[in-house]
Amino acid sequence: MTALHTAAASDILAATGQAGMQGAESGRFWNWRRIVLTIGYGLLFAAGLIDFISLDPTGLALMAAAVAGVLFLHRTALGIAIWAYVAVVGAVAMLRGQDLGLYGVLAGLSFGVFAVPIWSTRRPARSLAAWQPQSPFVAPVALPTATPTATPPPPPAVSADAASSLESAPAATLTVRTIGRIQLVSAAGDLAPRLLSRPVIGFLFIYLLARSVRSAGDRLLRTAIANEVAYGVSDQRGRVRGYLRDLTRLPQPLGSMVKIDDELVGLDLAGCDVDFDRMRRLAARMRQTDGHLDDELMTAARRLIDELGEGEFLPAFEEMEKRATQGRGEAGDIVRDLRVQIDNIRADIAESLARALVYRGQAAQAVALLDPVNLRSQEREDVARTLIKALRESGQHARAEELSRRYDFRREN
Repeated sequence: MTALHTAAASDILAATGQAGMQGAESGRFWNWRRIVLTIGYGLLFAAGLIDFISLDPTGLALMAAAVAGVLFLHRTALGIAIWAYVAVVGAVAMLRGQDLGLYGVLAGLSFGVFAVPIWSTRRPARSLAAWQPQSPFVAPVALPTATPTATPPPPPAVSADAASSLESAPAATLTVRTIGRIQLVSAAGDLAPRLLSRPVIGFLFIYLLARSVRSAGDRLLRTAIANEVAYGVSDQRGRVRGYLRDLTRLPQPLGSMVKIDDELVGLDLAGCDVDFDRMRRLAARMRQTDGHLDDELMTAARRLIDELGEGEFLPAFEEMEKRATQGRGEAGDIVRDLRVQIDNIRADIAESLARALVYRGQAAQAVALLDPVNLRSQEREDVARTLIKALRESGQHARAEELSRRYDFRREN
């Protein structure tokens, strides 16, 4: 169950821009209370074995109780019942005049107290306000400080200076970056490294995020979650219930984003600034112009392309999936479909912007913009045609002819 990896070997560290993460599943399970209880069950097994050797039938029951206590250490009610039984057995032995009965009563009461969950009160999450992400991909994100002044109404007209405000993040509770890196930036800092240090919980949150990005308001059945992260487990519903409880207890605002409606589970991205959504909205606006881009849209497109680059959607997701599910389920297929969508949307934006640049006499810039897109999306003939036109307009006729022959295009005047 424990997943260990080094900072040098893990692609997840690069995706989040954090080094030194270690698998935390064992640290979450083996707290001091459970260690004490395990020692108690070991002593109980030894006492039962002695009784069994002495042909006392109670010994077999004590041994079975000890084994059950270890196997179901996470079941609080079972632990309380076992130690209550031990105390009762000790009391009966005392009534029969056996001196060892006192030890049974003391053990049952003492370890029974440790079995009560009053010792496992969750500590509040450590504040990350003073921590800044150190990423090899991007500079630390500095979020603006909220002011008590009222938010002014949006202006009736959009100017060129307002282009970036339309396509950049509004005053969001969470800034979500999924393309090229994984970041979940709140006022307390980037929460992604801490989330992804928990293999199963981190995978579930990112999987729900991908489904919500694909279709807003998407919901997943508990049985589907069980097939992903509790396959082959005897008590699937109990395991999934525990995972969902841990999801809702994530640091805010992550925990409040998880929505559980009876058998349906999803992620609410309302109020979040998600890079994929901004890319999708910008592409839709550019399509509405029928190729006639004004300065506002061209500026917004340039900034978005520079910000997102050629990065992959949810990098290192395959490693997360392998750690949590051993590659079972449909999560990987959904992420791969979204990567194809993002490549197409990115190509749409770049092709529209390149056509506008050629029209304005900036063919060399159009070539620099479309070259990497053409390599990544070689099946897109519209991208190839625009690149060929930009090459000819910029005087690169040899490259234009070579590309035309590759795509079997006729020379277009």
